[in-house]
Amino acid sequence: MRSVQVVMFMLCVLGGLYLLTQAPAFFLPSRGDPAIGLQFDAVAARLLGAGLLALAALGSLYLRTMYYSAGQRRLPGPGEQRRYFGLLLLALALLLAALLSAEIGPNPDYRPRVQQTN
Repeated sequence: MRSVQVVMFMLCVLGGLYLLTQAPAFFLPSRGDPAIGLQFDAVAARLLGAGLLALAALGSLYLRTMYYSAGQRRLPGPGEQRRYFGLLLLALALLLAALLSAEIGPNPDYRPRVQQTN
């Protein structure tokens, strides 16, 4: 289980750093209909990267508390819980801002299936 958590942590860190520093424009197709989706511009990509980095910071606090605290597990105190909550709110706000600032539009690479006639 730890290896899965570390892989997800590293994906958040590396993906967040890439989106924050490079800010590529990309298209995210809709799950229900691949002909439409969200077009992320540079600002939306940076917001998404910042949200992923906030999630990575939250994950690092979790991993440190659960696995690396002097050989014994302990419950986080009120200050740590406030930090978790604040980081969680920050991550959710950044991800929501990224999704709301991305424009809904047609997929530039989508081609519908061609019906063959005999």
